[in-house]
This record gives sequence, structure tokens and C-alpha cells, in this order.
Amino acid sequence: MSDTTSPASPTPLSDRQKIRKLPFYIAAMTMNSVFTTLTVFGSVFPLFLADLGLDKAQIGLALALIPYATLISPLMAPFVSKWGFRRTFLIVWTTRKFIITAMLFAPVILANAGLSAAFSWVIVCIIGFALCRATGETGLLPWTQELVPNDIRGKFMALENLVVTIGQIIVVALAGFLIDHLVGSARYVIPMGIGVVGGLVGVSLFSFLPGGKPVRQSIDLRAHLTELRMAFADRNFMSFMGMLTLVTLGSGLSSSFIPLFANEEIGLSPGSVVLLSIGASIGTLVTSVPVGWALDRIGNKPLMWIGLGMLCALPICWLAVPRQEPTSVIFAMVVSGVSGVASITWSMSWSRFLFNAAVPPRYSAVYLSVYYAWSSFVGGSGPLLAGGILTALATTTFNPYAALFMISLAPMVGGGMMLTHLRDHDSVSLRQLAGQTLGRIRDATRTR
Repeated sequence: MSDTTSPASPTPLSDRQKIRKLPFYIAAMTMNSVFTTLTVFGSVFPLFLADLGLDKAQIGLALALIPYATLISPLMAPFVSKWGFRRTFLIVWTTRKFIITAMLFAPVILANAGLSAAFSWVIVCIIGFALCRATGETGLLPWTQELVPNDIRGKFMALENLVVTIGQIIVVALAGFLIDHLVGSARYVIPMGIGVVGGLVGVSLFSFLPGGKPVRQSIDLRAHLTELRMAFADRNFMSFMGMLTLVTLGSGLSSSFIPLFANEEIGLSPGSVVLLSIGASIGTLVTSVPVGWALDRIGNKPLMWIGLGMLCALPICWLAVPRQEPTSVIFAMVVSGVSGVASITWSMSWSRFLFNAAVPPRYSAVYLSVYYAWSSFVGGSGPLLAGGILTALATTTFNPYAALFMISLAPMVGGGMMLTHLRDHDSVSLRQLAGQTLGRIRDATRTR
């Protein structure tokens, strides 16, 4: 590559500089989770769309547009690299809060112009939000890889998840209370408005973080295409992407409509449905630290296997929850807790593999833009396909949710088959792990 397109090589941060500022990162991500939980990525949002009168296919489309917009990430990567990861992220992350604020006027549009106009307004706002999100995270991912030292990444993710989860429990409890005690569209608009305020606080906290400076002196699309080809030729990276594609698609099929399944099939009130995420948060809370410790000690793949196995069990667990009974909410809360354990085990393990084993730091902007675009596109396909399947099966003799849950298992099993081919230099194999565990048990028995 020419000198004009090679990395500009900003002065690297020392580990001490990074660690000193990481509390701001955790606080910022906590406030960002307040925003996302109460707006587009929590149980409130699909309930808000259903309250407007949208059918399941329309809700599926709305949910899918957000990850689909990430297809622009590889195209934006060279521009974000020149503009600066930090600067780009802060600008678009602020802009998207105001876009969500505009979407909160949908009930007013519904009352004055009808459902079609309200749906169009929601779609326009979601597209704007999605484009800002895609551009911002194109900068955030390499910025995060720069900020967190590799040798403490597992422990750091554990601490981050611990703090973020506590924040989520608090805001979800508040949202559940408001939804059950307010009336009309206010029971959704007010919690989402609180989320926007939390998101703006989060952006201000991100501004205290160092790094994220421009790494390109100029934009050379030819050099960018060369690096893209390098990423697609990287066998370990592409195997990881294939595995993640299948598991993300399967888990997305089974989880996208859990709030509506809990409301329509299990018989929980909207407020109880929102409170279910507290069960998932508790599962995350008790699991994050052990998983983070284990990741730094035995590597990624053993934990990836455990998380994937639990994800495969979740659809069956949801179908086993009693219907329309006083104890239904208790059983649903337990399954939600298991889903939190499964999700955090899976997400922490594959995330650590991505940053530590799959992506070369020198080309992080390009590799991570490919990962982000494709994985998010697949993630969006889950809700879209799930909405279409539920709509298509609504007039048949099959239980739509049961059929959807069973269909979701096939891609997750396929992902497990691909997981065996990933190379991870710092992982202990399951066979080695079992041998080490049995050895410790034998040593302990002899000591006694």
C-alpha cells in the first residue's frame, strides 16, 4: 500500500492510560443500555408498535431494518478511519437520540392521519436511527478494541456486564411499573422518553474516553478493497463469521417474539412481560464474573460450546411454561433467567474470540466493519423471518410459536458444527478441560 493510505499510526495509549479511563466506558455503556432497553432493543418497543396497531409482519420489518442498515459499514469504514473513530461515533450517537424522540410522535400521527401514516413515520425514523447506529458502531468497535487490553478483556467484559445489568434491572422495573399504571400511549412513550435522556447522558460520558483518533491520512478506496479481500481470504475469520451467522439466525428466530409469545400464549400482562427481562438480567448478573474469569483462564471455545448448548435448549424451555395459570409468571421468569445465563455466556465468549483471535488489530476497521455489517444483517433476518413465519402459520392448524421455535434449532445446530473448525490459540479443548477437571478431582480425593 502507498504511504498516503497506510495507517497514520497515532501514538498508542499505554495500558495504564486505558485502564484509568475504562470506568467512563462502563458508565457510558450502562447509560447506553438504559437507552436501548427502553427504546428499540427492549420489550417496550414491540409492545409500543403492537399498541399502534401494527401486525406481526410489520413489526418484524421494523425490527429488521435496524440491523439491515449495517450493510453500509464496510463502505463507511475508510471514511470513519479518516474522520476518527471517536469523533464520528459521538456525532452520530447524539443524532440518533433525537431521531427516536421524533418517533415518539407516532401516536399523535396515528390519531390524526391514520395507521398507514403512523407506520410510515415509524419506518422513516427507524431508517434514520439505523443509519446513525451503523455509522457509529463502525467507529465504536475498533475504538473498543484499542481501549481494552487483551489480557484483561474477559474480566473487563464481566465487570461491564455486571454494572450494565444492574442498570437494566432498575430501568426495566421502572418501565414495568409505568406500563401497568399509565394508560393509553403514555405507558410506552414515557419510558421511551426516559431512555432518550439516559442515552444523551451516555454520549456525554463517552466524550471523556481517549483514543479513537484518525488512522488514515487519506481515503483510498482501492487500498480499502485490497484489505476487504484480505478479510474474506482469512479462513479463520470467515469460519467464525459462518458459525456466527447460523447461531445468530437461529437464536433470532426463537427470541424475537418472546414478548408477544408471553403475552398471547402464556397469558402475561404487558407489564409482566416487560418485567421478564429482569429474570434475564439476574441470569446475566450471576454469570458474568465466572464467565469472564473462565475466558481469561481457559479461552473462548469451551465457553462458546456451553453457551450454544443452552441457547438450543431455550425454545423447548419456553414451550414448557404453563399457560394461563397463576404460576405462569414464575416459570416464565425462571426461563428468562436461564436465557440470561445462555446469552451472556455465548456473547462474551464469541466477542472475546472476535477481538483476541479473529481480527488482526492492524486491520481492525476493515475486519470489524465486515463482521458488523454481515452479523447485523443476519440478526435482522431473524425478526423478519420470524414475523413472516408467524403470519403465514396464523391460519393453519399448527401452533405458530411452537413451529417457529422448532425451526430455530436447525441453524443453531449447524453453527455448532462449524464451531469445531475455529482456531483459538489460547483455548483449552473440551477434552483437555475434562481431563484437567478429573485430574483435580483425583488430586483432591488423594489429599483427603
